[in-house]
Amino acid sequence: MRFGCFLPEGQTSPVDNSRAFFFSSAVSGRPPPGTDLNSPLHKWFDNQHSVTGAWCCSISDGHILKSKDWRVSGDHYEVWIGGQWRKIKQKMLVNPAGGPNPTGHAIVWYNLYPEGDVQIYCFLPGTGT
Repeated sequence: MRFGCFLPEGQTSPVDNSRAFFFSSAVSGRPPPGTDLNSPLHKWFDNQHSVTGAWCCSISDGHILKSKDWRVSGDHYEVWIGGQWRKIKQKMLVNPAGGPNPTGHAIVWYNLYPEGDVQIYCFLPGTGT
């Protein structure tokens, strides 16, 4: 399940320059249809940061994962995106100060680019790990 994060009209995002054109053309400045901007769930998604302080939702969408789409591998997590397992770096973990995960499921914030590249910004494991 994808949870749409969005940039308000006129707000810019700190994406790297090599992808800025694609990103700016892909962002409509409006939330996905049916999004309740006042819901506690939307506000929770919108307020998440990585442990380094980077915003999760400002430049990517949050994707709620099924249990088969994430795992622990050695000393790190991995997520299944675009047909392969992707390593989650420590700096991508969501800061616990953002509050408890209201979904109970693992969530990953990422962008998938047309050339197949994936940029992961944040990850939050599901409960029970």
